[in-house]
Amino acid sequence: MLNGLRGEAGLGPVTPSPRLEEAAMAHALDMARNDFLAHEGSDGSLVADRVQRAGYGACVVAENIARGPGDPREILGDWARTQDSRRNMLMAEITDYGLVRARGGFWVLVLGRDGC
Repeated sequence: MLNGLRGEAGLGPVTPSPRLEEAAMAHALDMARNDFLAHEGSDGSLVADRVQRAGYGACVVAENIARGPGDPREILGDWARTQDSRRNMLMAEITDYGLVRARGGFWVLVLGRDGC
């Protein structure tokens, strides 16, 4: 779904990144444990902080979050219909992604480009 959307927009594909997945899961678990939905973590961290902690040297990074049931296609479809989330998924500079779901239906997609 993500690469299909990018292809339709004339953009190259993105590849899964274990480090971005780690950063995404850290945030999803934080939101699940503390029952909130926000880009700022309970420790005040932002997505750039979380990817750095995971060892990803991002020169470009973006994050989409959601809460709800569904499968990855549904969540990605919802983000594709939301202006800011769609813009993140269609950033020409990104090359990698990590997509996770934590208990309670907390979804996090982190997009980035490493080592610019």
